[in-house]
Amino acid sequence: MPTTDPFHALVLMNAVFASAAWCLAKPSWPAAISLVASSILWLFLNAPIEGAVLYVVDANRGLTESDFITVAGVILAGVTVARVRRGRRSSAKA
Repeated sequence: MPTTDPFHALVLMNAVFASAAWCLAKPSWPAAISLVASSILWLFLNAPIEGAVLYVVDANRGLTESDFITVAGVILAGVTVARVRRGRRSSAKA
């Protein structure tokens, strides 16, 4: 797994939160795509600020607290896509 310094990890975490705010404020495909991309990157680059290990897979791997940011980001992106699709259907009927 690539190692980064805490500064870059925090910048990426802010990118995840900014993308999530964008999805909540103005749902769109670009917002959902940026949230999924930053969430997946977060999963691989969060090493300096991971937090406690919640589930140990082996001596070098496990599920940490910060891995749930990825799960939440992907779920929110899915909700955003559903909102965009629902908005298109309702505007096409009108």
